[in-house]
Amino acid sequence: MGYKIDQIMNPFFDMPETYEETVKVYRTLAKAADQRLVRLEAYEHDPNFKTATKWAYARAMRDIEQWSGEQAKRFNTAPPASKVALEAKIEDIKTFLASPTSTKKGMKDILQRRADTLNEQYGTNFKWNDVGTFFESELAEKMDSKYASETMMQVVASLQKNKTKILKEMEKAQDKNQKVPDKMVEQLVRDVLENYGKEVREYLEKT
Repeated sequence: MGYKIDQIMNPFFDMPETYEETVKVYRTLAKAADQRLVRLEAYEHDPNFKTATKWAYARAMRDIEQWSGEQAKRFNTAPPASKVALEAKIEDIKTFLASPTSTKKGMKDILQRRADTLNEQYGTNFKWNDVGTFFESELAEKMDSKYASETMMQVVASLQKNKTKILKEMEKAQDKNQKVPDKMVEQLVRDVLENYGKEVREYLEKT
């Protein structure tokens, strides 16, 4: 019996009773998942989708490592010996395939929702790809280790709203003690500018 992806991914799909038939399900899913992994790796070179190997991809890599070891990069390897283990691996593959961030459209939709939320909350004008650019920036990496997520996005929203003024002030500044426009005197923003001036400039110039 042949199996199709839509059929298997249906919540009402019943797994086959035999190990041999379950392997067929496994192979069908694993091949589809591996093709998607390859596409995500290619998307990483797109400036708008540098987050492609985060999120669903990163979880898939962790699952693959647990099943096949550190060097493994794909799901479609020798199936687990027992039916119970095989079905468990199938569930991991289904989790990946069902994740919105396993596709370009899904990633774009999530980034758009984040942009919409920021724009609504802070009066900014982020586009979906601006959000992706931030999360892949060196500034985000450094801020993430110091600030809570909500605080970080408030700061980034403030930076974006005053982008032109900030860049002009940074052009004049020769050290980390840049002057900040009046609207940007909040302590958090000042702290970010003083500690991550180079990264702030790089991020703002890209958006």
